[in-house]
Amino acid sequence: MDDNQNILINAIAQLLNAEANEQTQEYKNLILKRIAEESEVKPTRIPAPLNITEVGGYYNLIEQIQANSDTLEEKKLEMQLAMIASALGLPV
Repeated sequence: MDDNQNILINAIAQLLNAEANEQTQEYKNLILKRIAEESEVKPTRIPAPLNITEVGGYYNLIEQIQANSDTLEEKKLEMQLAMIASALGLPV
């Protein structure tokens, strides 16, 4: 990012943090709503679970992977968390 973008982002952040009156709060809510609606949501690569049992099945599928080192065990945990978040439609 260049300096102009950083200045703009900082100005917007300051505007969002300043709640002087009702109208400012209204503008803040509009900006936050627009940011939420326009943010990119990545589609999942696995089918959406129909119930909590399927989420557990996804978790157990990753759990069956054999990890021979601490690094692989950490990666396995990261994969489990990312897969559950993805299955539930949460940002990763």
